[in-house]
Amino acid sequence: MRTAQQSQTAHDSPTASDSPTAPESQPQVPDAGKVRPPMLTVIAPADGRVVDTIVTESPEQVRATVARLRENATLWHSLGVVGRIHWLTLFRNWLLDNRDGLVALLGAETGKPESEADAEFGLALDALDHYRAHGAEFLGGRHPQVALRPGAAMQLAVAHPAGAVVGVIGPWTYPLALAVFDAVPALVAGAAVVVKPSSETPLTLRAIAEGWGSIGAPAVFESVSGRDAGPAVLDCVDYVRFTGSVETGKVVALRAASRLIPCCLDLGGKSAAVVLSDADLDRAAASIALGGLANNGQSCNCIERIYVETAAYDAFLDKLVAEAAAFGPIHGDEIGTGVMTSAAQVELVRDQVRDALLKGATLRCGGTGADHAFEPTVLADVDPSMAVLTQQTLGPVLPVVRVADAGEAFDLARRSPAGPCVSVWTTDTVAAARAVGRFAPVPVGVNDISVHVARPQPF
Repeated sequence: MRTAQQSQTAHDSPTASDSPTAPESQPQVPDAGKVRPPMLTVIAPADGRVVDTIVTESPEQVRATVARLRENATLWHSLGVVGRIHWLTLFRNWLLDNRDGLVALLGAETGKPESEADAEFGLALDALDHYRAHGAEFLGGRHPQVALRPGAAMQLAVAHPAGAVVGVIGPWTYPLALAVFDAVPALVAGAAVVVKPSSETPLTLRAIAEGWGSIGAPAVFESVSGRDAGPAVLDCVDYVRFTGSVETGKVVALRAASRLIPCCLDLGGKSAAVVLSDADLDRAAASIALGGLANNGQSCNCIERIYVETAAYDAFLDKLVAEAAAFGPIHGDEIGTGVMTSAAQVELVRDQVRDALLKGATLRCGGTGADHAFEPTVLADVDPSMAVLTQQTLGPVLPVVRVADAGEAFDLARRSPAGPCVSVWTTDTVAAARAVGRFAPVPVGVNDISVHVARPQPF
């Protein structure tokens, strides 16, 4: 999704990307001598229409917002976990009542078709339900047994004090779900939350923050926007949760460290797939195409590197090309499928493909894009000198590397930039077990693009 900031440059860093407060349909003409607040225009990537124009906040306004949240957090924390979950339940009801409008807004600003926008809404709702159901359990005091020593007379208790104000700085890939993943547990724990979405996708988060206020809940959840809002959030909150690029994550970590406040970083990477020669190649090709091309590759979990043993390389590549060429929406009548959220990201994908071709890669399908669209692309004969293997892509590109054996595949897949997950395709259970051990603690899916974790059940 394209955005433009009036009265200031449009090229914000991810840290300073914007999220809105209330929109103004008819901005007031500023009085003489007053500076008009910067505006952010959000343009739908699917059709180029203006979705909304919003007022952004200055660093002073961000600091005032955080100060207000900090005052309100005391009352919020005093409600106890049961009282806080009561308000989260009312908020859940509001989300369900407004589901259609929120899904439409999310689809408009991200370019996602209705099915994908609704799926993201479902992820957010699942997270909310999870913490509503288990919040009291998670926050309950624990008293682990302490090893007895002569002369020792102490007990150990584990508590979970909340930071007064938690700052959530999110990406444009899954702006609703990822913000809810971070904001809801903080609210359950008793903290106030200020959310700073990307300037690419600010509208849905602003809408749900307004929804929180509309149900009469304590004023402990707000959204801020503006070119300088990201640094301002980092400079005044008590805890930072950032999701985004490795480069910006380093800036966030240093800024948090300078204030000696805790931060949690969920940074991008390049998830890998390893296809061994004994794999079910039809299943591997279909699954890896889905794992790399779903949502146009705009997820940190998407497969961005594929290593294939030489004995299966040509056959697998042919099957992958067929899957990629036929890749389309689940519902064939949906418009907007194939639209990427950020035009700048389309240009980055184009540059990576161009770099690979100049360095000797072979284009097997796709390879072109314009505006907010890029074709599903398969590159063969890829090697580590190419940016498509060393830099995060976040686009519908599947680079395939030929390897001599499983050992080489595992070594290459473990190299930086490591991804948040790995999938291994083989019928050899010994090789699969070896892979799980070699990639730890990265989760490994065996003959699956996802790792599914369930709580152990009693016998």
